[in-house]
Amino acid sequence: MRLVAAGLASRLKFTLDEIEDLKIGVDELAGYVIGPQGREGTLEIRFSILDDGLEIHGEGHLTSATKVRRELTEFSRVILTSVADSARLQQLDGVPTFDLTKKRN
Repeated sequence: MRLVAAGLASRLKFTLDEIEDLKIGVDELAGYVIGPQGREGTLEIRFSILDDGLEIHGEGHLTSATKVRRELTEFSRVILTSVADSARLQQLDGVPTFDLTKKRN
């Protein structure tokens, strides 16, 4: 996921710092869905190319009734605020999802 995000961002003329920020943001959000030891199921990622950036949407289709955090910790909010233009973690109909937007400067 990080590699695809970095590759797309590179082709979209993101700077190296912006690409690193994007990778950090994706890791941070996906970690909430995947968990520290991993979870059974799939993580579906959709990349959308914007005129001035990239938007990433993730959905965790988990096979077990594993409890997934619904809100970001304060520390995660600080990280995501510094590396992304917008970031959100939520649950839609019991499916953990995240959205991240990173724009080029």
